Amino acid sequence: MDLFAVIGLAMVAAVICLLLRQYRPEYALLVSLGCGIVLFGWILSGLSPAFAALSSLMEKAAVSGKYVQAMIKTLGICYVTQLAADACRDAGQTAIAGKVELAGRVCIVLLSLPLFEDLVELAFSLIQGGGGL
Repeated sequence: MDLFAVIGLAMVAAVICLLLRQYRPEYALLVSLGCGIVLFGWILSGLSPAFAALSSLMEKAAVSGKYVQAMIKTLGICYVTQLAADACRDAGQTAIAGKVELAGRVCIVLLSLPLFEDLVELAFSLIQGGGGL
């Protein structure tokens, strides 16, 4: 991923949005959303080597795949939520943006519940002297 290309695309889209906002605000919103989606996809494609390296490290550390999967899903939820909330703010809908962020947080909590249960079980087994490791 070329950072300068990302910045360049973002700056061009921002200028186009600024110009369109004066005459056609609805088109400015569409340009903003389109640019955000393209940049999001571009950035995610650049993250695939990082995810591969992370998975490799987790395998070497003998960490369960469900933990890696939960972490990657959580990152995805964060990115998608941020993109949607920013789009809502660009449209002038800050209240809706707040609700989107709340929904993202709730999804992360729900996703982390099984991991929290594993952690509590491990803590109980250590307290009872089972040595759970």
